[in-house]
Amino acid sequence: MALKNSVPRSLRGPVGLLSIMVALLGIIVGYIYVLFGISLYFKLIPQMESTMSTGESLIVLVTGIAFFGLGYAGWRGFNYFAY
Repeated sequence: MALKNSVPRSLRGPVGLLSIMVALLGIIVGYIYVLFGISLYFKLIPQMESTMSTGESLIVLVTGIAFFGLGYAGWRGFNYFAY
């Protein structure tokens, strides 16, 4: 039995809405983290040069990529439940 069939028809709309909200937030937050992580890694922000190490900047970058993955999963969920 497919997951879509096990969710009651009245809840498919709210689940689809929640999925698109997760997708949008994941992509927005992921974009911010990725750009910030790249900026930290290449030391493009002079004020942060002495406070963040290279390893910490890579952690920020990987976290941004994980948020992109969460956004993609939300988008897939939206397409699954909305149609």
